[in-house]
Amino acid sequence: MRETKTGRVALGDDGVITVWIQSTAKQTLDNAKENLAAALASRDGKRRPLLIDVRGGQPLDAEVRHYYSGQVLVDGFTALGLLVDATPLGLMMGNVYFRVARPGIPTRLFTNADEATRWLRDHIS
Repeated sequence: MRETKTGRVALGDDGVITVWIQSTAKQTLDNAKENLAAALASRDGKRRPLLIDVRGGQPLDAEVRHYYSGQVLVDGFTALGLLVDATPLGLMMGNVYFRVARPGIPTRLFTNADEATRWLRDHIS
């Protein structure tokens, strides 16, 4: 488990890396860089699927969304699952992220962690 200023990062036994963002955290670009760096350091040198749990999190500014969906994500990971609150606001935030971001890897929005993990396991290389 790696700790950052705004989250925790761990590589699961199933090969999926999970980033849990603190619900009270207002993420800056520096926070995004720190979180992705911790996720990259957790990969054991392999491209792996990534689950980012933003349930209860604050909306992301455009520059933070852009960084989270940029080349660092594409180069380091095989797929991205975004876990959001099963509320209209949570779903709207997730859909806006994917509509604007359009990462160059398979992506999917989830409200259930088990479903997200099952889907991400299919993207282990």
